Amino acid sequence: MASESLASPGEYRRYRRFLSWLVLCFISLGSIYLLVSVGVTIYRRRHAEPLGAPVGASTDDLESCAEELTEVEQGLERHLDNFSHLVAHYDADEAQRWAEDRDFWLGQWRAAGNRCQYADPRHGPLAKEWEQLAVIHTDLRDTEQNYTKELIRFGKNEAPRLDLLRERLESVGRRIGASTMGTTTSHDSGDTTP
Repeated sequence: MASESLASPGEYRRYRRFLSWLVLCFISLGSIYLLVSVGVTIYRRRHAEPLGAPVGASTDDLESCAEELTEVEQGLERHLDNFSHLVAHYDADEAQRWAEDRDFWLGQWRAAGNRCQYADPRHGPLAKEWEQLAVIHTDLRDTEQNYTKELIRFGKNEAPRLDLLRERLESVGRRIGASTMGTTTSHDSGDTTP
C-alpha cells in the first residue's frame, strides 16, 4: 500500500506537467495566431489588392466592373458618413481612423481603376457604357477630394472657433446656474416679500 501512494503522486505530477505544457502551447499558438491575423488585417486595409485580372471589353467584364464600382461607391458613402463625427468635434483619434479609412478607400478605388482600365479607350457597342463608368470612377475621386479639402478647411478654420463658442456657452451656463442658485437661496431664507 505504501508503494501505491508513492506511485500516484509521481504520475499526477507528470500529468500536471504535461497538461500545463499543453495549455502553454495552446495559449502561445492562440496569441501568435491573433497577432498574425491583426497584422494581416492592417496590411490588407492599407494595401487593397485588385479583385481580379484586368478585364477585356465583353458584357460580363462590363457588368463586373459596374458591380465593383458600386462597391467602391458604397465604400465612399460609408467613409463620408464618418465625416460627421469629425465635424461635431475634432478629435485626433477620430481623425486618425478617418485617415485610415480614406487610405483603404483609395486602395479600393485604385484597384478598381487598374482592373477595369478606365483610362483605355474602348471600341464597339459597349463603348458608351465604358466611358460612363470611367466618368463615374473619376467623379468618385473628385467627390472624395472635395470632402477631404472641406474637412481640412474646417479643422483649420472652423473647429477652433466652434470649440471657443462651446467654451463660452458653458461659461455662460455656469454663471446662469450660479446666479439662479443665489436667487433661490434668498427666497428660501424665509423672506416673505417677493
